[in-house]
Amino acid sequence: GGDARSGRAGWVGTGALVLAFLVVVGVGAYRLVVAGGDPAASCGPPLELRVLTDPDLETTVRAATDAYLTSEENTTGDGCRRSGVTVYSAGAADAVTALRKRTGAWQEPHDDDTNPQRDVGPQPDVWIPGSRADVARVAEGQDTDAVAVLEPDDEAFAYSPVVLAVPQGIAAESLDERSGPPLNRMIDDLLTRRADAEVRRPDPEFTDTGLLATVGLHAGTGDPRRAEDRVAQPGPPSPTAADLLCTLPDDDTVDDRTAALVPEFLMRSGVGCDSARRTPRMAQYPGDVPGLEPVFVRVRWQGADRDEAARDDAAARFRAWLTGERGREAFARAGFRAAGGSRALLDTTDVVGSMLRAPSPLTESAGRDAMEASLEAYRGASGPGRVLFLLDSSGSMAGRWEGPSGGPGLLKQSLGGLGARDEYGVWAVYGEDGDPYDTLLPFGRHARKDAERTVDRVAEVRDAQADPYRALRAALDDMERRGADDERPGLIVYVTDDEDAPRLTGDRLDDVLALARAVRVPVAMVSLTGGACDPGKPDARISEASGGRCLDADDDLGPALHDEVARTGTGED
Repeated sequence: GGDARSGRAGWVGTGALVLAFLVVVGVGAYRLVVAGGDPAASCGPPLELRVLTDPDLETTVRAATDAYLTSEENTTGDGCRRSGVTVYSAGAADAVTALRKRTGAWQEPHDDDTNPQRDVGPQPDVWIPGSRADVARVAEGQDTDAVAVLEPDDEAFAYSPVVLAVPQGIAAESLDERSGPPLNRMIDDLLTRRADAEVRRPDPEFTDTGLLATVGLHAGTGDPRRAEDRVAQPGPPSPTAADLLCTLPDDDTVDDRTAALVPEFLMRSGVGCDSARRTPRMAQYPGDVPGLEPVFVRVRWQGADRDEAARDDAAARFRAWLTGERGREAFARAGFRAAGGSRALLDTTDVVGSMLRAPSPLTESAGRDAMEASLEAYRGASGPGRVLFLLDSSGSMAGRWEGPSGGPGLLKQSLGGLGARDEYGVWAVYGEDGDPYDTLLPFGRHARKDAERTVDRVAEVRDAQADPYRALRAALDDMERRGADDERPGLIVYVTDDEDAPRLTGDRLDDVLALARAVRVPVAMVSLTGGACDPGKPDARISEASGGRCLDADDDLGPALHDEVARTGTGED
């Protein structure tokens, strides 16, 4: 979801008056400047380019765009802006799926379940994925009736290897150990140096960094489940590499023994969290992990003829600047390398000691088939999953029931993360006497459409209160019993308005927390009110104790819940 930032207006005088104001659309921004002696001099609103990129690239692409917006190349002879640019990001797997299978729904959503405008963002004019293999993945499986056409550049315009960022105290010392060995050998050597060392990677479905790391992690093992065990962690993976590096210092005993698979440029440009508390790290360069290679892709939409010539001109000007010398300067400042040749650092004036100036060899570009196979193997590594949905059906839910953002609507959206082999069920939580729930959908395998129709038919708001304490206890007991004889992943999802949260305090809350820690089935608490996941709140404590994730109305609940369910399930959405 996007940040809601306020606009600013101010007058700056150096002979001429300049009016600058900030417009925020989605998660991107552009500045429009009107120059001239007369403050009222009119520059028409510029055409706006929409640029979709990988979450790990967003900060750098936005910094480059900020420079482009005030450049001569984007300014007319009258001092007016030629174009505005909105930069936004979405999960890498979601972007590929939307461009491959859902361009029609992106252009004109037909239902609440499939809506890329909501789940990904506006239709992009430009796509900057983290690898050219993403473009090939879209082209290979694109619908024959797709209404978007991709026109990618032949080559990437920058490069950043994915490195194993190892705490300095347990990092490899020799050059031969730091650059070239396969990832799994590096992990083996790390465990030899410190037996309790861990390795973590960002979410392979959310960023190309995570998926590229998975290519190396699975290489030569023949057993994705065993490979995934090497990066297992409590709770869900961090969505981005920057989030991963920011999260590790939350526990010093974890930070100083945990290596992170991240793009090299973050070792130089850093991340926007408290660096004083972070363990110093050294970059090691696995020989079988492809790197990030951002590529410029023009996206053309069927029926977008009205301003086609102007949009083509704006996109061409932006491309020429971004992939040219001025654009490379922005990527150089961030710590990127050249896309071709020896892949030298674009800026060699201040190479940090944790990086190698010229690591060799740097692996070849990612392949379409390798990325597809790694994503599929990641999704299925733990076998089919089990998910138990708890839908608060108490009377207070009446105002939060209808539509895609209501309780049933959120639940139905998340079913896309489940596949034909997954098992799931739905309970309606209500009632103070007897059982704390009714079964809406019995636990088992279901076709998605059948499950949705059942929920639509039988789910309803009840004239009763809910007892979240007894419902959560019953759910944890149920999931513990189902998983007693195997290691299949499980998840409990509790969708609620938290109106009955006062019933979950004191000894009752302590009892649920203790059971959640013992059972170790992640609980995703999904609150339809804001602030429910603030530190110390019951929802936050339950999710943390169980290894799950807490979501509330301050999050983009539909996509966030879908992603949580998809981590447990084997669906392809």
